[in-house]
Amino acid sequence: MTTAVHSREAVKCQLAAEVLQSHGGVRLRVTGFSMLPSVRPGDILCVGHRDAAEAQAGDIVLFTREGRLFAHRVVRRVQSRGECYWITRGDSLTQDDPPVSGEELLGRVTAVVRGRRRIDPRAGARWSGRVLRPAFRYWDLPG
Repeated sequence: MTTAVHSREAVKCQLAAEVLQSHGGVRLRVTGFSMLPSVRPGDILCVGHRDAAEAQAGDIVLFTREGRLFAHRVVRRVQSRGECYWITRGDSLTQDDPPVSGEELLGRVTAVVRGRRRIDPRAGARWSGRVLRPAFRYWDLPG
């Protein structure tokens, strides 16, 4: 990633964090493939800041890491040294992400908008894992 692209991504992260803090919500267009099949490139994520720290297994959370935004599903919450961390993973990925700290956590996805449809973000946790997720793990798509 070039310095200009990395800088632009960092500015987007900062802007999203500021909008979430000041207005309580933001809508972002998905560009990656890591949440297939439940969330597709081009979908719009509705993200709320309120109650983000209450995210549980099955919820999709937005977090920032290394100047980039990620929206991945919570696998579980853990406590370590009095701090709460979220273990996340993209639906089509085989490995968990490093733990997400409270400082990295920006919000919780409240809805996925695909065309004119509004989709419950937890719906993918119910059926994609059992039926479609294993197939997407073997596709050679960029994350």
